[in-house]
Order: sequence, then C-alpha cells, then structure tokens
Amino acid sequence: MDTMQLLDITDHKLLCWRDAIYKAMTLGFQVDLLLNLVRDLARAMFGAWTIHSMRSLPGPDEIKTSIDTLNLKQRELETQDRELRVLLLPQGVSTDGSNCVAEVVTRSSQKASSILF
Repeated sequence: MDTMQLLDITDHKLLCWRDAIYKAMTLGFQVDLLLNLVRDLARAMFGAWTIHSMRSLPGPDEIKTSIDTLNLKQRELETQDRELRVLLLPQGVSTDGSNCVAEVVTRSSQKASSILF
C-alpha cells in the first residue's frame, strides 16, 4: 500500500483494503487510523484522477482550431448548396426540386464530415 503510485490505485484495490479493514474491525481490532487513512487515500486518488483527466482535455487553442475548421466546412457547404441550385434551375428543375436535391447533397456531405471529424 505504501509503495504504490497514486494513479496506480484502482477502485477495486480500495474496496479490497476497506473490506480487510472491516474484517479486522469485526475481529475486535482498533482500525480507526487505517479507516481514516483509506478514506484520505480515496479522496487523494479521485482528486489525482480528476487532475489527470483534465490534462487530457483539449486546450483553448485546439478548441479554437476545431471551431475554425467547422466554420470553414459550413461555408464550403453553403457555397456548394448555392452552386448546385444555380446549376439545377437552368436545367428545368423546379425550385422545390432543386431544394430537395441540394438538401440531399448537403446532408450526405454533412454525414461525410461527421465521419471525418
């Protein structure tokens, strides 16, 4: 217990230690110190896990880059939608028909984007 790194402690190990302490308690041993130690260890462990997981979250620069990429993709889709409508209307396709075709193309492009991003 005293040679382990904080991030190497699992919730299973904590539960095993707790069970051993409770078993010692039922046998009449004084375990208040150990019980408090395991509680403090659990708090420290969950705090370390939280800090460790927060470090793996994307930073502001990565989020800004993602936002810029998504905005660029949205502008590309809007441009593609306008170009498609311009191409379909002279071909005798009704406005409603061109809207339907443009919507289908746009949706399929969005699905492709969601796979890529």
